[in-house]
Amino acid sequence: MAAIAARSMSDRLVEWDLHNRALAEMETNWIRGRHPEYSDRQLFLAVVRHRYGDDLVRQAWPHEDLVAV
Repeated sequence: MAAIAARSMSDRLVEWDLHNRALAEMETNWIRGRHPEYSDRQLFLAVVRHRYGDDLVRQAWPHEDLVAV
């Protein structure tokens, strides 16, 4: 923890951003691997469903079908 605390805030934020982007890419690749037939739109909806749940997807996109994750 001391090594992290010794780094500047901007360095820590850059690293945090890189980790978040890497995790998002892994999540997208995982869903794409399970459902290679998905369009880009379906992939997007599956990622949102995985991250935030059915209720949010239904509220935000009420006319879209829920896709499997």
